[in-house]
Amino acid sequence: MPFVGREHELRQLADALSRPPLVLLIEGEAGVGKTRLLHELTGQPMLVGSCHPMRFPYGPVVEALREVRPLRDLNPITGALRPFLPECGHLLPPTPPPIQDAMVERHRLFRAVLSLLGSLRPITLVVEDVHWVDPGTRELLAFLARCLPDGVNLVVTYRTEDLSHPVTELLAHLPPRIDHAEIALAPLATAETALLVKHLLPGAADLWPLTGGVPRAIEELTRMLADGQEPGTPPALRDAVLVKLAALPRAARHIVQAASQVEHPVCEDVLTGVAGVPPEQGERGLTEAVRCGLLREWAPGRYGLRQPLVRQAVSETITPAASRRLRRRLAGPAAPQGTLSPREEEVARLAADGLTNKEIAESLFLSPRTVEVHIANALRKLGLTSRRQLNVGTT
Repeated sequence: MPFVGREHELRQLADALSRPPLVLLIEGEAGVGKTRLLHELTGQPMLVGSCHPMRFPYGPVVEALREVRPLRDLNPITGALRPFLPECGHLLPPTPPPIQDAMVERHRLFRAVLSLLGSLRPITLVVEDVHWVDPGTRELLAFLARCLPDGVNLVVTYRTEDLSHPVTELLAHLPPRIDHAEIALAPLATAETALLVKHLLPGAADLWPLTGGVPRAIEELTRMLADGQEPGTPPALRDAVLVKLAALPRAARHIVQAASQVEHPVCEDVLTGVAGVPPEQGERGLTEAVRCGLLREWAPGRYGLRQPLVRQAVSETITPAASRRLRRRLAGPAAPQGTLSPREEEVARLAADGLTNKEIAESLFLSPRTVEVHIANALRKLGLTSRRQLNVGTT
């Protein structure tokens, strides 16, 4: 897939890794391009391992080190890695005698990793998907972050929405000689999405509204279109959404399904009301839905699904009976009606007539963003949950 729209982040990455020893955090949602960004950096020797949902003990570090070919005259302590690295065990010193104290044994193992990395410098250790980190690796990374040898960098990548603990603990108590940096990867902008689509499938329609600018979603959707399929949720994305949805508690799952039926981000009361979730369960359910990454807070106190393709995938999980129930709740106001300003009423009436935000903006000499704000305010004041209800709320 062509590399589009990440030139600034690539420069950030190259600049950061040119100043070892350094700890670098790279965050972004699934499919946004964290791994691809690292692959685009040339001339930087890296050892890469990935955390796994099954959380194998020390799995990502073992994966990163198993293909190394260390130099001679290694510190004898690196022999502690022989049981973990049979692929290169013959190149390591003999295994030291066992220690009865588990804490001392673990400390020796950590020192062995540190010593081996030091022998390979200049080198960057990359641990991907740290949202799935196992407890042992978590402790090892914290140890390495505070003790990095000169010429060694530590990079971790993670999804904010799947993170169950703060990775910023890696930055806590760093000694002055070890630098740190953070890179946040956002989805591609509209123009960048169009450029990527042009490379992948010339002549294809604008895919930003469906994909939200997530590169992996763009790639999978263009592949579907190239195969002659109708635009829909790519199987990989659909399956990932279904796994997350199935793991949620019942209240959170109903809130996510309700969010798939509204067109704009709405407040907690509206969302839980449409979902039919009791208020005492609503706050916790909403928190769970946001934590797992299916919902996001688009504006203070207003929530919606992360991207349109997620909305499609969630909608497909709703039974016909549940769908009718949600539609009934959507049909009536979810909150007491308020008074619109003259401009809000004008914008709402044009929207009720079927005009797009762009058409309304051109008609009233406003920016599309201003129109979007007026419509959101009108929906909130009228107690509505979707744009299609405006023909009811403004009559």
